[in-house]
Amino acid sequence: MQNKVILLDYDDTLVDFKSAERFAFFRLCELFQVDGNDEELGRFMTINQQHWEAFQQAKLSKEEVLSQRFEVYFDQRGIDVDGKDADEVFRAGLAIAPPQFREADIVTTLKQLAEQNELYIVTNGVGVTQRDRIVRTPFKDIVNDMFVSEDTGYQKPLPQFFDYIFERIGNDKRERSVIVGDSLTSDILGGENANLTTYWFNPNELENHTDIKPDYTITTLKQLL
Repeated sequence: MQNKVILLDYDDTLVDFKSAERFAFFRLCELFQVDGNDEELGRFMTINQQHWEAFQQAKLSKEEVLSQRFEVYFDQRGIDVDGKDADEVFRAGLAIAPPQFREADIVTTLKQLAEQNELYIVTNGVGVTQRDRIVRTPFKDIVNDMFVSEDTGYQKPLPQFFDYIFERIGNDKRERSVIVGDSLTSDILGGENANLTTYWFNPNELENHTDIKPDYTITTLKQLL
């Protein structure tokens, strides 16, 4: 790939987000002096997902999601906590979690891509948390810039998220831009909404049971070279 503007999703495309969540959850349990194990992690992740889905449906605000997911989880365990405090501890854990790269040679791959293309990280999430996580990786010295949904005011897959980006990097770059990501409903649909060429990163070769059709499907980021 040459002379392209490559928008790269971060979580589960460049790094394994589940490992970061696991680290943050067990750290939270340790600091709150409660038992933490994989079963409890699974229970929390179910509640967490339900809350973020409610946010996507405009049933909850982001602030409500961040605090209430912990209030609901700990209430089910019969433990009274301040949801905001728990969220701050959890997100601090995300920020310091050792990054687990999705591919062993991903840094080399991105450096090679950056020789003939512009690279940008585009991610949903809380601004300070995502930036803290990214600057702890070598990616910060490879990409041209990073954009986080909280800072833009919009989430992928909304077209306004991409409008915000191109207003800052140049609207003339849109025609030669592509987006690479693991999520059909966020990255690929977002790319469709913004009229970008889409690359679905699908290393586990999952079946696509949606109406969202990526332009290309790749199983390794090296296929972008």
